[in-house]
Amino acid sequence: MITKSSSQKSQKQGGLSAIPSDVKIATKERTSGHPHPYLNGNFYPVFEETVGDEGIECEVDGIIPEVLRGSQYIRTGPNTLNVPADGAPHHFFTGEGMLHGVYFESGSDPNGPIRPRYMNRYVRSDFFKKQNDHGYLHVPLGIIMAPTPFFKFIFHMFWFYIKMAWYKVTNIGDGNTALAYFGSRLLALHEGGKPVETAVPSLNTTGEYYFEEDPNMKDKNAVVTAHPKIDPKTGEMIFFSYSLHKPLAFYSVVSAEGKRKIWRQKVALPKPSMMHDFATTDTYSIMLNCPMYFEPSNMLKGEPTLAFDAKAKARFGLIPRYYNDTTDKVYWFETRACHIFHTANAWDEKDQDGNIIAVCMTACRSDGFLRDITLWQPSGPDNYGGSKTEAERLIQHKAPGSGDYDSQDPDKPFLTLFRFVLATGETQVTTLCQIASEFPMINFDRYMHPDLRYVFSASTEESSFNIGLKVNGIVKTDVHAVIRKKNDLQASGKLKTANIGGEGQWEIGAETLAAVQAQTGQVHRFGPHIYGNEAMFVANSLCTDAQPLAEDDGFLLVYVYDERQMENGVPKDKARQVTELWIFDAKNIGQDIDPVAKVKIPRRVPYGFHGLHLTKEQIQENQEFLARRAAAANS
Repeated sequence: MITKSSSQKSQKQGGLSAIPSDVKIATKERTSGHPHPYLNGNFYPVFEETVGDEGIECEVDGIIPEVLRGSQYIRTGPNTLNVPADGAPHHFFTGEGMLHGVYFESGSDPNGPIRPRYMNRYVRSDFFKKQNDHGYLHVPLGIIMAPTPFFKFIFHMFWFYIKMAWYKVTNIGDGNTALAYFGSRLLALHEGGKPVETAVPSLNTTGEYYFEEDPNMKDKNAVVTAHPKIDPKTGEMIFFSYSLHKPLAFYSVVSAEGKRKIWRQKVALPKPSMMHDFATTDTYSIMLNCPMYFEPSNMLKGEPTLAFDAKAKARFGLIPRYYNDTTDKVYWFETRACHIFHTANAWDEKDQDGNIIAVCMTACRSDGFLRDITLWQPSGPDNYGGSKTEAERLIQHKAPGSGDYDSQDPDKPFLTLFRFVLATGETQVTTLCQIASEFPMINFDRYMHPDLRYVFSASTEESSFNIGLKVNGIVKTDVHAVIRKKNDLQASGKLKTANIGGEGQWEIGAETLAAVQAQTGQVHRFGPHIYGNEAMFVANSLCTDAQPLAEDDGFLLVYVYDERQMENGVPKDKARQVTELWIFDAKNIGQDIDPVAKVKIPRRVPYGFHGLHLTKEQIQENQEFLARRAAAANS
């Protein structure tokens, strides 16, 4: 339902932003763009926060959906306090977390206009405070993920650990990656540290979260992946963490009440590796051990210490939900080398008797690590190493779907189905979409359901020389349509001739996939010069007759920025920057279909990572929880 009483234009304009009084670092506004691709243009941080807890009221074009009344959309991303000098090492993943939120204020009249308010806040973690006091302390990803001479690498790592100890850093988690709502708390997440609690809608930091109350507040083992999974049935939070030291990975399950149900059970891995996301079903959790390995010996070969090994296998571990590392087994499956940043859904596939015969997962898969993310310090005049060469950009790659993976673009992620067959140990791989995309989003009310049909992902811009990876639209993929086509081809015996066989024997064929995509998929490109982030799905309100909603009955929320507001890598007019929150009807996102509403935020919101939508009830729950905790502390 969309309210017809929502404001077309806010009654009150303006509002203040200022550099926070507690920020000690001298900010670095520029007259020309920073040379590093991930500090240039709208990747450059903003240093001001909105003044007070009310935020800035925003103009609206269109009608705001009624389901958003009293709710809030929030997105986090890296926003570095200490901007590296021109030519210094840097990485896209580095920077203090900053939350950018739009609160859909209802006011006292439940039928009155919805007035969206924008607010932003740094995540004031322990790491933020120490960096604010003492300067740059980050893990040197710009060194780790770039070819670095041995002694230079050793110096940077040794100096990092010295500073951690000297300044008594207790948590390197800076909340710059993702968000989760659990235990009446909004948690800002970063896979290297503990979650950071945040109040809503103000976005003020309220502390760190250790799950069970820890009177000493010194549990160094409360590290959480940036993408924990919340079971919609049990309310449990499932997560893992990884380390450079054996056993290299740990698995945990926390009850809905915050009790440590399964805590830091060891998962053995062959090598230290980067593992950003995972997936869960009712029965198993799926650990993604892709060959992005930490290999110190690479320094001697002039290669990055953290690098993708195209000759190794990608491994997928099925971990029983309530895994005990002394009595239970992890079931490992393999495919050719690939990398996965993010998963969409996972489910148990059962036979007619209810026995699990396979575990299925949808995820954005690339044949290599996305090199446009690993742009590092200059390797020559005006040149940043790490991405494709000009010659590589001229290669004509084949469209995915035939199983000829060697001829596909290794730097493009494609939505893919993985089917892990329990009886044989086989991994079946089927490409679901030919449009390169990342940040897959679903209706989370149906997470872990085998009948989940739609995935909404963020299409990525074609790779350009010395330009950071950007999102240019939304792709809606009908997963069921591709699976049905695969099953029909298999039943008729035509699947074997649809692909090249071997590792690609479960693909439906590039031409067939293109046809299914054209018939059942939808795409919306934002337009020339306009880029954004992932699109957050928000399910619609139930109708008055309480009939079940269609899976895609809801809305997609995404921040977009028109880069024509930039010139030479800096804002043309800093005082007149506008970012828009576009709200789409998720049922219809075709190229010729406009958003149902555009919230015009009179501020620049830099490109970032993941977001979350909190309902009116969750915001109230958080406020009541914080009030009870404050009262107990003062009693």
